[in-house]
Amino acid sequence: MGQRTTGYQLPNPLVYELGNPNFTVYHRAALGGLAATIEAWKKNPRLKPEGIAAEVDAGKVEIRWDKKLSDRQFIRRLLEASFRLTPDKLIDLPGHGIETDRDGLRLAIHTGLCGTFLQHNKMRPGEKTPRTLKVQVEGEEQEYLLTYKAVNSYAHQKAQGTRLLGGDDQAPLPPVALIPQSVVPGAMTGASELEGPPEEVLLLLYLMVGSAVFLLRSYRHESRAQYCLVIPDVKNLKSFARNLRQIAARGANFLTNGYPGRIAGGTEEAALRFLLALEAGNLTEEFGRSVSGCLAVAMGKAPWDRKQNYRTLVVRLGAEYPELEVFRAALQHFGKGRLLTSARGEAFPASPNPLPELIAANLAAERHWCADFIQRCQEKKDFEQLTFQKGGLAAMTKAIKDEDDQAIIAIFHEAWRMTMGALSERAQREGSDFTALVERERERTRNAILRAKTAEALAGWFLRFCADATKGAALAGMKRNAARVREFIFNPRNFERFQNLLLFALVSYMGREDNLSEGGIDA
Repeated sequence: MGQRTTGYQLPNPLVYELGNPNFTVYHRAALGGLAATIEAWKKNPRLKPEGIAAEVDAGKVEIRWDKKLSDRQFIRRLLEASFRLTPDKLIDLPGHGIETDRDGLRLAIHTGLCGTFLQHNKMRPGEKTPRTLKVQVEGEEQEYLLTYKAVNSYAHQKAQGTRLLGGDDQAPLPPVALIPQSVVPGAMTGASELEGPPEEVLLLLYLMVGSAVFLLRSYRHESRAQYCLVIPDVKNLKSFARNLRQIAARGANFLTNGYPGRIAGGTEEAALRFLLALEAGNLTEEFGRSVSGCLAVAMGKAPWDRKQNYRTLVVRLGAEYPELEVFRAALQHFGKGRLLTSARGEAFPASPNPLPELIAANLAAERHWCADFIQRCQEKKDFEQLTFQKGGLAAMTKAIKDEDDQAIIAIFHEAWRMTMGALSERAQREGSDFTALVERERERTRNAILRAKTAEALAGWFLRFCADATKGAALAGMKRNAARVREFIFNPRNFERFQNLLLFALVSYMGREDNLSEGGIDA
């Protein structure tokens, strides 16, 4: 569709309603970004554009401007106050509320934006030689030297490619504006370019502010995704703006804080990280929940084009899942992103622990939270690594809500504790190495669980394992849950779930000796 010759005038005041039936998740996220930007001006009045007044409530944003300003002058001032640069030529979005000393978080976001919204050089002209920046990671003494592309300007500062600015500021706006990929990354154009009314395209510029960007480093080597955009489905503008600002202000325990906090294993993990961060602590008490879910968009290189990042996966996630607390526990214990240093002294993001990625992918796909845990146990070296992570695995065990899962794991732990007691007596009697005996028994048990190919075979092994541990007596947990457990373990539909749970129980057991060394829970 071509540009019409007649002009267009923005309504003044300009009102964006969150409940607009024509809005998509992209519009609602962008409106959240606009709201966060306006709220940032209130926190820092020197940023507020002259001649423009704006108000935010839970369901709408209203913007008024001096009638002496043309529409183009209004847009220019609005964007100048919304999309800035730091003295180090890093992208600065006031709506994020990142303080000047939070270089690590700002650099991670800058890198992510340059790989998604602004992946083409023409959208962010800058210096040819990369700059370096020293980043201090909270909780670590070491400083990391990271490189980045310094930019002189970027597309959002001048609404590049939209037709909203350029030329005579007194000229009327075109009735139709364009939506380039710098506004909605990965959006594919058809026979004609994506377009919309000027006020809609102006709003969508703030999608960059309302979204969260993560650097993806999956343990799955076949994954091509390098970045993830998390596009929140905003339902309360006031609380979203406040919570977005709090994400940047929080300390070391916050799930998306600092450079490592923006490194995720997978798309679903990144999305759940951001959703949990938005609703963390007491941030929702005043205004209520700020989002109803999100759209997570993974972007990476395609085989046919190594120069551009394309959408490789799009996943819609809700704000609540039955076993979300299991993911939260995994994230708190295993979710810290890692930075490694090359031989040249430059740091780069590395794959984090795979457990948060695995559990998040399961929850998002509505699979059992422990599905495919067997993949982490099939190779002996991977399995042995899990045995050194008992504290976090025990915390995950405590977070489980499903009663069948609780019963199976508790019964296995009870039987394993008795097995350890018998091995301890044997070690004392024979003068042998208790640790070596435990390792051999654990490996024998792992192989037995992996070899079972049917529900009946696995159930039979489990009952023999429990009987051997008690010398034929009944376990206390089995007595309490006999009917539930038998119905579960002999049901062929539960075979894979049962197998995964047994492997999880095997590596998550903590005895008193583990508590002393790891500070964990009592066995």
